Amino acid sequence: MIPAAMPPLYFSLRNVQPFADMTTEQVEGEEGVHVVLADGVIVGLRLADPRMVLRLNELCERLGIEPDRAWGRLRADADAVSPRRASWGTGAGP
Repeated sequence: MIPAAMPPLYFSLRNVQPFADMTTEQVEGEEGVHVVLADGVIVGLRLADPRMVLRLNELCERLGIEPDRAWGRLRADADAVSPRRASWGTGAGP
């Protein structure tokens, strides 16, 4: 069985004004790393391979992003961090 590809990670780093001029750029020399810009300011970071999170500090330094801002956006599944776990298949809701 071929493992399914892991979904990319996206870090929303700032709020964006509704009519901001939005662009996406690949980071030069970093395959699979894209920044999202709003009016020329980095507002998002996309890592195509989630394992690249191991290089998050390095990438943030290179891009001029405060690492704590990015790390604060990284979250685990709600199931894993919640003291009240979901009851899958039992019909019980949250």
